[in-house]
Amino acid sequence: MNVQEIRRRLESIVGKPVELIEITEAERQNLLELSGAKSESGIGDGAAPAKYEVLRQGAIYAGATWFFLNNEESQKWGSDKPVAFRIGSVDLDLSVRELIALLVQTSVSDTEEAKLPEKETEVQQLGRWLADRLELGESPHELPDRLQLKSRLFTELIPFLLICEGAQNSLGGYEELQQLLSTFLEREVLVVPLRGREWLLLVDRLDVLEVSEERNEEEESDRELLEAFGLGLYELIASEWTGIFNLSVSEPLQPAHGLVPALRVLRESVFLGKTFHVTRHVHLPWELGLERLVYSIPAERREQFMEQIEGRAFVLGDSETLTTLETFFRMNCNVSETAKHLYIHRNTLIYRLDKVKQETGLDVRNFNDAVSMKLALLLDKVTKD
Repeated sequence: MNVQEIRRRLESIVGKPVELIEITEAERQNLLELSGAKSESGIGDGAAPAKYEVLRQGAIYAGATWFFLNNEESQKWGSDKPVAFRIGSVDLDLSVRELIALLVQTSVSDTEEAKLPEKETEVQQLGRWLADRLELGESPHELPDRLQLKSRLFTELIPFLLICEGAQNSLGGYEELQQLLSTFLEREVLVVPLRGREWLLLVDRLDVLEVSEERNEEEESDRELLEAFGLGLYELIASEWTGIFNLSVSEPLQPAHGLVPALRVLRESVFLGKTFHVTRHVHLPWELGLERLVYSIPAERREQFMEQIEGRAFVLGDSETLTTLETFFRMNCNVSETAKHLYIHRNTLIYRLDKVKQETGLDVRNFNDAVSMKLALLLDKVTKD
């Protein structure tokens, strides 16, 4: 059982998020002493019996319950620092805390006979470092030399961020996901587990993009190929496991340089995509520029703009009208293509657009009015969010 599987099992036991955190030995000792003084054994001041109780029952400190691995145990998981499991609750029953401590200890003991594969240790080390940078709000351009995987990240790779949500998900662990993707592409794919149910996938550029210098204007662009590949990847994963999956893709880069900023954009793209386009599951950063701008508008300014749209209740409260307008904008305001996509007669579509004009005063076949209506639809989604 790897460390991410332990974390997932702990989440299923307590029904709360479980964080996996690297701490220094000094921080570990300090937490043991602080929580040991309050342990249920009644022995305070960091005395040895109190520390034993803390290790057996979990350390309660700062509104959370902590379970520790020491340096030697942490190294078995590929970490050069002590590892702690942090559960954001202090209300766990004593029997539950003892069960968790036993699970952690037993799982560590199992590694004596079956250690993690070297590659999994490397990707876990990279995943922990990336997750820490994101949590701390840092965006270093360069990966540190101490990361064992760095030497393999100087070639052009395409990063995908896969996020699994929902209590009913059945997404497999590292080995299952890595095997599925490698079989799909017929070559190895780097699968990097992040915190929570997030996975960074690094795919060779040549497996996704056509690199022929003779590509003509009628062939798909790089971004179109990235979108098509992302859709195929999503369908593959969704067909194998149950759950709600969201995927974002970045343009090619050398991960040794600029991976953290790119990963931050991928996370933001998934968030924006889920906010503005709830029916989509593949989110492309280069298509979310307007959404990114709209989301940054202060709430007061949003309300002022919305108040200027007459008859907005008609548009925003009618699902058929909303679907018609969103499809119309997605089809680049092309009446014929929109009617075809909606499976309605062209005259029916024109009637609906005329109805919108009658209620709001905005003719979405006019560029300026179309921009105003598009902004109103986006702002309404932010307000609902």
